[in-house]
Amino acid sequence: MKRCSYVVLIESGNALRELARYLSDLGVTGCEVVILDPSPRVQFELHARTLRWVGRHVRVRPDHRAAGGAVDIVRAAAAVASCEKIVVATDDVRYAPEAIFRICSLLDIHEIVEPQDYLDPLPWWGGIDAGRILVHRGIEPRPDHGATFGFRRGVVRALRTLTTSEAASDQVRRLASHGAAVHPAHDVFVRRQPRLFADWLAHRPRLAAEEFELPFRTAFFLALLPLLALLATLGGATLASSCAGVIAFASVALALRGRIGAASFFPLRACLFAPLWLLERSVAVYWALLRKVRGVGAETERVAAPERADDQVASGRR
Repeated sequence: MKRCSYVVLIESGNALRELARYLSDLGVTGCEVVILDPSPRVQFELHARTLRWVGRHVRVRPDHRAAGGAVDIVRAAAAVASCEKIVVATDDVRYAPEAIFRICSLLDIHEIVEPQDYLDPLPWWGGIDAGRILVHRGIEPRPDHGATFGFRRGVVRALRTLTTSEAASDQVRRLASHGAAVHPAHDVFVRRQPRLFADWLAHRPRLAAEEFELPFRTAFFLALLPLLALLATLGGATLASSCAGVIAFASVALALRGRIGAASFFPLRACLFAPLWLLERSVAVYWALLRKVRGVGAETERVAAPERADDQVASGRR
């Protein structure tokens, strides 16, 4: 009998052989491995040559996509998994067997369990994400924009108001808003590999756009740069730099607080990236706002991606 269903969504298609080796190891530990692949037909068949040997390689059904093309990973995972306990992850997540065992144990008593992900190795752009994670841990224990979580399939079936059109990248926040009870397993750490810089950069406006669901955070990031510019205009560079220094010091202090209990997984230098994360998010939120005004969003990109992939494959054949 399988311990749980491990459902992974293919997003980038990079390093499939390394992903296949990891999934093969998960199968040995007693997990049912299911690979959800939203790629177009030609790309899907290319992926199948590597992935069909390590798990069930499944195409994403049309009814598991939102109106804009985004994959509703929760409903898709609940439909394809055969186990009651389901662990959902992106293709850059790497669970150790002990973490899988702990998630499954916690799912015996909780509806949804969200562990804490961390990045290893840690390039400079990964350090910015690590700074964000630590600042959030310093404020509240629940992971922020986590890359993986576990849930019981019966919980999703009970949430009758959960519609496919509401698909979002922060699925745990989405489930919690519909009444599901979330357990933040902040002492269960799961490794996540850093994405390529181009992929990381492309995700900035999408993640910043999710801040629009949290008005106070959105107001803070929208006001940060104009406030510093106003202080520089009215009080000079000294006043503006002093204010920026206070904000940077506070962010580092929060990151140091968030590192308590996680020092083995976050090097001390990750705390120094906290001010850079504030700067990055303050710029990205305007980037996301501009895209929103122009009607360009993450959903549009997801719809266009399969067409680009087919074109690329066809060009390669020619």
